[in-house]
Amino acid sequence: MNFFLGFLLDDSTRSSVQKVVREIGTSFDQFGIPVRWVKPDRYHMSLLFLSNRMPFFMLWYYKFKLKPFFLKRFKIRFNTVKLGISRKYKELIYLDLEEGGEEMRKIFLELRNIFNLKTYSNFMPHLTLGRISKDLTKQEYSNVYKDISRVTKSLGIRKIEFYVSDIKLVKSTDDGYTILFSLSDSSRIKG
Repeated sequence: MNFFLGFLLDDSTRSSVQKVVREIGTSFDQFGIPVRWVKPDRYHMSLLFLSNRMPFFMLWYYKFKLKPFFLKRFKIRFNTVKLGISRKYKELIYLDLEEGGEEMRKIFLELRNIFNLKTYSNFMPHLTLGRISKDLTKQEYSNVYKDISRVTKSLGIRKIEFYVSDIKLVKSTDDGYTILFSLSDSSRIKG
């Protein structure tokens, strides 16, 4: 079980991302590389991981701390499919952002300050599509990287965009997501 602040994709964006995953999935299938794909109903973009468990009083604490927080509506537009976001997460398959990344970084920093969290890792805005289930050799990595680059040029990924106008506190379990509360009241959002 995990608790995070972030946002979910709307139905239209989710459908567009599913088409991308189907197309790039063939690259991995051709090379016999097993991938654990994220289920479409689980597509989300995280801003801040909070904890693995949340006692009831913590929910009230988070609501209280977020009371002065305001969100200015912004656009997310995807760029391309990438492989390996860092050395620690070499197996990650994800969509990086053409637009909206700076806004997400600013929100991340503001939320981190609100909760006085000391996170030292770099925040990289992205949408996780899946994880490779085995260690790739250099040749396998090179082959699949080249094939993904070739395939994604024709997919129109840069046309996939949506607007973010709320942030949710989400409880994630093996069974799916539960939204505990949303910062989406129009009186709380500027812009």
